[in-house]
Amino acid sequence: MVQTRSEKNALHELGYKIFLDRYAQKDMKRETLAVGDTVIVVVDSKTGQREIGTVAALDLPHVTIKLLDDSVVERDMENVDKPLETDPAQMMDRVAAGIAAVEATPQLRQEWAEHFRWALEDWKFVPAGRILTAAGTEQELTYYNCYVVPSPRDSRGGIIETLRQMTEI
Repeated sequence: MVQTRSEKNALHELGYKIFLDRYAQKDMKRETLAVGDTVIVVVDSKTGQREIGTVAALDLPHVTIKLLDDSVVERDMENVDKPLETDPAQMMDRVAAGIAAVEATPQLRQEWAEHFRWALEDWKFVPAGRILTAAGTEQELTYYNCYVVPSPRDSRGGIIETLRQMTEI
């Protein structure tokens, strides 16, 4: 298990890697990268395989990273992502506040943020990945994970109509 602020939100190594890679907010401009930071690094450019590591040295644009298995890799900065959230509890706080942000008053926002946060704690409720990624951020992403469009008529016109509908999504 990876150590987190709360035992309730603990993750195994693979779960932690998925959290850091997919759902934790990142420093997209890579402006805050420093020695000692936890990062996700592309270790195999052919497959896109990523691993968790700690920045050991910076000689920009090159970054030296010590991986969890104690091996060391050097990569260009473009292959290194720095999560700004390194504990699932941070993501849960952000998501709860983001979902509650639509409420009309500060009191209702606080009340609903607490309700949502309770549901997220201990992984009692896990929203779709897009929600975990986007809620409480400035990203303009949809919270919908899938869409349903009518089945096309079996004709070129029906297929084109379905494609037209899909472009609107």
